[in-house]
Amino acid sequence: MTSVGPARLPPFVRRIASSFVFRLSGAVANFSFVIFLGRYLGASQTGLYMIGLGFLSVLSTFCRLGLEQIVIREGGPMVRDRQWPELKRLYRQTMLLAAVASVVLTLAVVLLSKPLANHVFHKQELAPVLVWFAAALLPTSIAMMHVPFLQIAGKPERSIAVFSVWVPLFSLLALVCVPPSSAVTATCIFLLASVANLAIAYLPVRAFVRGADSRSRPPGPLWNVSLLRPALPLLIGNTCQMALLWIAVFAVGIYASPAEVGGYSVAQRVALTLSGFLVPPIDALVGPKLAMMRGVASKRDIEWIVHRVSAALLLFVSALFVVLVIAGHQLLRVFGNDFGAGYGPLIFLSAGQLAVVASGSIRPLLVVHGLEKVIRNAMVIATLACIILAAILVPTLGGTGAALATALTLAGEKLAEGFVAWKTLGICVYPSLSFYRRQIAIVLKPRAKRTQTE
Repeated sequence: MTSVGPARLPPFVRRIASSFVFRLSGAVANFSFVIFLGRYLGASQTGLYMIGLGFLSVLSTFCRLGLEQIVIREGGPMVRDRQWPELKRLYRQTMLLAAVASVVLTLAVVLLSKPLANHVFHKQELAPVLVWFAAALLPTSIAMMHVPFLQIAGKPERSIAVFSVWVPLFSLLALVCVPPSSAVTATCIFLLASVANLAIAYLPVRAFVRGADSRSRPPGPLWNVSLLRPALPLLIGNTCQMALLWIAVFAVGIYASPAEVGGYSVAQRVALTLSGFLVPPIDALVGPKLAMMRGVASKRDIEWIVHRVSAALLLFVSALFVVLVIAGHQLLRVFGNDFGAGYGPLIFLSAGQLAVVASGSIRPLLVVHGLEKVIRNAMVIATLACIILAAILVPTLGGTGAALATALTLAGEKLAEGFVAWKTLGICVYPSLSFYRRQIAIVLKPRAKRTQTE
């Protein structure tokens, strides 16, 4: 009988496991940062910080112009076929486009910060928070644009660290060393952490691009707006996806006090942990793998990968959901006694995340098959639905109504994308009950028989 230890795990599985470690580290750092932030600032100042962070998140997504998925789809085959000059050109062009968009939007936010604070959110103290978050827009956007290049370079762990570890970790360390007195101070800390994250992201990607073939030079023009044509549907879809996470926060900010915004935002942070630290490391590996399988693998092979990912995510997140239902009240009070009112939003948001993770890697599957417009259409409809539901529910139900609006639209969007994948590609992203029965039978099979079968 042969033993199957960690060293005998397939490389793909080992990379997923190591990516999970990085993602879990990021989740712990982010969770700890929000705890310290809530305890230092209280719900009111935390609410102002979260509104500014929402603006940064949505605008940063827009600044990347939907190019991340284009890098995965086009850059993956370039690495596979060793087309280094083309890869260098792709790197230079995408970074330049993202930088120009970031500078333009930074200036726009700085100019509009006071009107937004006074006339939209009716919170004068929000203006300097928006200005400092605008200053962080350029380093944040460029750092995130390095994430897909790290993925196609075979460095998924580093991509996860840039995406989710370094900013909350550096922010947490700075928060402990220099306790913030206001949301503005916390925002300055975020800016410094974003600059450090950009430096960490830049070095390995630059080394890979330069070292791929030192004799080659990137052909063609530096400025290539033609990349935006296939990226436009993804830009709309990505921006709407990020907006879906923040529309409710903005709605609570408009209709309620900063303290209520802080309570809802913390509940949302806890709920998004269900999918937040699971889906990105999976997509970081599955996306490039599906891109390389395009045209050379059978539909059955692709579906097998998608089913394994969906099943594993759903089972794990279901267990976490039960824990949140039981211990949600106590968990929220860790942030401070004035955050306990977020239990209702926490449960609704967590339930919505079950539908999100159950669809597994639906987004990379659609992208590598050229179905960007499906993502765009689904996200636009979901965003409009979320705005309408939030306008109806938030004035009467507050944070609970915001959570319900977000959960329904997120779940509906993923179900719509899964239906299109089934009808168009013939691939069902949701495993059948027989699939679960087979997997359970494999797990329960005696080890000796399993070894003989292998």
